[in-house]
Amino acid sequence: MEQEIADSLQTRWLRFVASEGELWNVPSPTALCFDLEEWWKQQVKAAQDLDA
Repeated sequence: MEQEIADSLQTRWLRFVASEGELWNVPSPTALCFDLEEWWKQQVKAAQDLDA
Protein backbone atom coordinates (compact mmCIF):
# COMPACT_ATOMS: atom_id res chain seq x y z
CA MET A 1 0.00 0.00 0.00
CA GLU A 2 2.80 2.43 0.87
CA GLN A 3 4.48 1.72 -2.44
CA GLU A 4 1.21 2.46 -4.25
CA ILE A 5 0.96 5.81 -2.47
CA ALA A 6 4.58 6.66 -3.34
CA ASP A 7 4.03 5.65 -6.96
CA SER A 8 0.86 7.75 -7.13
CA LEU A 9 2.64 10.79 -5.71
CA GLN A 10 5.53 10.33 -8.13
CA THR A 11 3.13 10.12 -11.07
CA ARG A 12 1.32 13.27 -9.95
CA TRP A 13 4.62 15.10 -9.54
CA LEU A 14 5.82 14.12 -12.99
CA ARG A 15 2.50 15.20 -14.53
CA PHE A 16 2.72 18.55 -12.75
CA VAL A 17 6.27 19.21 -13.91
CA ALA A 18 5.42 18.17 -17.48
CA SER A 19 2.31 20.40 -17.54
CA GLU A 20 4.23 23.44 -16.33
CA GLY A 21 7.00 23.11 -18.88
CA GLU A 22 9.40 26.02 -18.84
CA LEU A 23 7.03 28.16 -16.75
CA TRP A 24 7.95 26.23 -13.63
CA ASN A 25 11.28 27.24 -12.16
CA VAL A 26 12.85 25.46 -9.25
CA PRO A 27 13.27 28.03 -6.49
CA SER A 28 16.90 28.64 -5.73
CA PRO A 29 18.17 29.11 -2.21
CA THR A 30 18.12 32.68 -0.96
CA ALA A 31 21.05 34.36 0.67
CA LEU A 32 21.28 34.35 4.43
CA CYS A 33 20.28 37.57 6.10
CA PHE A 34 23.67 37.77 7.82
CA ASP A 35 27.32 37.14 7.01
CA LEU A 36 27.82 33.49 7.91
CA GLU A 37 31.61 33.72 7.78
CA GLU A 38 31.69 36.64 10.22
CA TRP A 39 29.16 34.90 12.49
CA TRP A 40 31.30 31.76 12.51
CA LYS A 41 34.42 33.72 13.46
CA GLN A 42 32.53 35.28 16.37
CA GLN A 43 31.37 31.86 17.56
CA VAL A 44 34.90 30.46 17.45
CA LYS A 45 36.27 33.47 19.32
CA ALA A 46 33.54 33.20 21.97
CA ALA A 47 34.32 29.50 22.46
CA GLN A 48 38.03 30.22 22.74
CA ASP A 49 37.34 32.95 25.31
CA LEU A 50 35.37 30.44 27.39
CA ASP A 51 38.28 27.98 27.32
CA ALA A 52 40.79 30.66 28.38
